[in-house]
Amino acid sequence: MLNFITNEQMRKADEYTIKHLPIRSIDLMEQACNSFVKRITEDISVYEKITVCCGTGNNGGDGLAIARLLRLKGYNNITVIILNIFSSSSPDFIVNKKRLNQLKIPLFEIKKANELPNNLDIVIDAVLGSGFQGNLKEPLAEIITKINYHAKYIFSVDCPSGLNIDSSKIKKYQGIKADKTISFQRPKLFFMFPESIVSSKSYEFVFIGLNEDFLQSLPSDYFWIEEKDIIGKLKVRQPFSHKGIYGHLLIIGGMSNTMGAAVLCAKSALFTGVGLVTCCVPKENFSTLNISQPEIMTLERENFNEISLNKFNSVAIGSGLGLTQNSKEIVHKILNEKIPVVFDADALNIIAEENWLGKIPANSILTPHLKEFDRLFGSSEDWFARLEKARCKAKELQCIIVLKNQYTFICDTSGKVLINSSGNPSMAQAGMGDVLTGCIASFLSQGYTPLDAAILGCYIHGKSGNELNKVYEIAPASMVAIQISKILKNLTNQKNINLR
Repeated sequence: MLNFITNEQMRKADEYTIKHLPIRSIDLMEQACNSFVKRITEDISVYEKITVCCGTGNNGGDGLAIARLLRLKGYNNITVIILNIFSSSSPDFIVNKKRLNQLKIPLFEIKKANELPNNLDIVIDAVLGSGFQGNLKEPLAEIITKINYHAKYIFSVDCPSGLNIDSSKIKKYQGIKADKTISFQRPKLFFMFPESIVSSKSYEFVFIGLNEDFLQSLPSDYFWIEEKDIIGKLKVRQPFSHKGIYGHLLIIGGMSNTMGAAVLCAKSALFTGVGLVTCCVPKENFSTLNISQPEIMTLERENFNEISLNKFNSVAIGSGLGLTQNSKEIVHKILNEKIPVVFDADALNIIAEENWLGKIPANSILTPHLKEFDRLFGSSEDWFARLEKARCKAKELQCIIVLKNQYTFICDTSGKVLINSSGNPSMAQAGMGDVLTGCIASFLSQGYTPLDAAILGCYIHGKSGNELNKVYEIAPASMVAIQISKILKNLTNQKNINLR
């Protein structure tokens, strides 16, 4: 997993790479810009009108190199604008300006907003780097306001100009409002939070050749889950295995008007590979389950107290459970059992309402969305504060907290945060959480640790949504549940190839 690092740590990684590779600073900049150009040329054609706006520091040097590299790739409609409002120029900026002049790309230097053209199509923002702190001053604030107003699409290099990337708070943001930010070597933690949308609508990062051994040695509490991490954790099914080997999951959920939640949870668990699934629901809903997914077995909710949990490997409770007195009694019973449990939805709401946080068994998995989390632990000023609270509570309760988000945060019992890299906005639809719960609980029943079950479940659930989004603008949760098996097939095929 990649560790998230601060801007200061990134600066040290630059210095270390330059010294030990060894490589000149200007050549490392060239590598970074080549990676940036390779990525954006996937999005824009050679016929686009591109304006590169540069400061005079190293971020501006990036912009000059990007303009040159684009021209060498056949992008002929390029203009460079240098904001000549800074007191000095970095050495690498000066070198790249000389290189750019050799190609005779149109270049203008401006000092005021009214000197900026109005007809901006695609803008590449390379004015201020990730080291910026403080507030924008004039005339820069007015220039950036005009860029935001007139540009049809903005790419930011490493960080939107005017954003303090190491701060968790944004108030009255005045910086560049990018459509896409492409950062260097590492994801930036700030872009994992919904508040970041005011500075950039989307976010990616590219590798630029920094020394990875040094980067991984840098201390961090936050880690980015990559696909290779998932492949490494997956177990390959062996010959002569049978359903008993892959566990028996008990799902407790579903009422007459929310039976779909239990169905989606169970369907997801089956397609994730659990050997057996039993749903504990009101008896009048048995036919709904049997028709929806005939592999699902059933138990009467009314007789729950007579059920022995010894034959089950894990429990998922909450999907469509309801907030009735009977539901509360069932949650209370589960809280006193020694069995791996995933608590979701109404189970979490009941725990919050009854103040039963202290009863949650160690190594349980909690999967709250924003509102459920705040009911459990209280409201937070912003998403960074919410995440810090999740870290502390996971450590205090010795459980795994899966705080659902565009980039879901998985908080472990040591205070570490693992950030899921898969998923997309097309998944913002009812039932997705039930599918995720079934996926995680399935891995739990199959013998994975609670942390690995959460990591695998979150990534594979999001990856299923990503694959469907290549074909469908919106794919309902039931399609995501089915897609899980296809994703597992692709990942295990890759693992098998690696084992040969």
